[in-house]
Amino acid sequence: MPPSWGSTRAYEEGRAQGILSAFVFNLCLLLAPVAAAIAFMIIARDGLYDYDASSAGGRAIAARVERLNGELIQLDFDRQRQWDDLVAMELMAEDVHAARGFLLSVRGMLPSRVTGPLRLPRDATDADIERAALTLLTPGTRARYQAIVPLLSRRAATAAVDPGRSAAVPVDPRDFELMARALLQEPETNTLQFVLTGLRLGLAGPLPDRAAKGAAALLEASRRDDYSLGLESDMADMMSAVAPVAAFQDAAAHANGDPGAFDNAAAAFRTSLDQRALRRALGALDQIGIMSEAASHEGAVVLLTHAAGLSDLPKLRVVAQASGDRAAAAAKRLQRDGRLLAAARGQLTMTRDLAAAIALAVLAMFGLLAIVGLKAYRAAQGFWSRLREDEYGDLVEIRTESWRG
Repeated sequence: MPPSWGSTRAYEEGRAQGILSAFVFNLCLLLAPVAAAIAFMIIARDGLYDYDASSAGGRAIAARVERLNGELIQLDFDRQRQWDDLVAMELMAEDVHAARGFLLSVRGMLPSRVTGPLRLPRDATDADIERAALTLLTPGTRARYQAIVPLLSRRAATAAVDPGRSAAVPVDPRDFELMARALLQEPETNTLQFVLTGLRLGLAGPLPDRAAKGAAALLEASRRDDYSLGLESDMADMMSAVAPVAAFQDAAAHANGDPGAFDNAAAAFRTSLDQRALRRALGALDQIGIMSEAASHEGAVVLLTHAAGLSDLPKLRVVAQASGDRAAAAAKRLQRDGRLLAAARGQLTMTRDLAAAIALAVLAMFGLLAIVGLKAYRAAQGFWSRLREDEYGDLVEIRTESWRG
């Protein structure tokens, strides 16, 4: 029996709707990842995600670092004793910043039944936390802490300088000359130490004190076994761009006399400088210098071992700014698995381009969900209709057989 005109029309309409929904589905499936990728590109291009240690955000980051320090205690049966042991071990190693970091992390490392009697408000200063936490230490550990660690309350009252936060050690010009000679003979030599030494000698102009601290911390971190290959590669590329080897060799070759002599090498270094790359390098050194000021020189060194690349420097900088000595303690004891980096939180600045890209991605996702929901609804409706038809057919057949009998 040929199909009726009505059924043919319904079939054609259903087919057209299916083609349209399939087209919209594929379009949304394409637009969603493209719009998301555009949003990420806008964020990276305009630097819209900024790591800034605001007061509220800083307290949240410090609390996360305290909890990370708490994870260093593996057994729960006597956490207070193990916390005391961690402080005592750092005191024996004469690392006053790590010892203070564990002491200040008392709220994240000990249960509330122990820290509750301290009555510390949420916005308590580090000096208040240190003074209260000292009462939880054993007498021997407390006496040693008070003997070798400058108390924050006393330092604030006397304006004493905290050890480990002084300016970087001066550089010997003879070291620069030796590295320049080695670089002229073997161009494949790593230029990181050479460029940093030149910068610290002021050959590119006066080096700010904070950047000098950053250069000193970076040099020490680069000699450690746990210095990551990713950061090593990024730093080597950045520093090589500051004073390209070919430009340095060419400038030194035109010098009068010994090209490796300090005066000639210094002049060649100045000539070979790339100002754009220099500004980028100084920005990175400034961030490391902030870590050094916030968490001590030793703290900045171990913090750098947690970076997988240059992009991690802003995260480590905000962690150091927000948690200070707590970060020094965590960086020293935690594994290099990214947990310390995850403690950092930044703020996203919304622009018109970014809002448009996000809105497009959201609309595409809603379109996908709507089409999937509509298809599921129609499939369920069709299944229910066929089920009802089968039940009705069985009923008619049973009644017919009963009438015939």
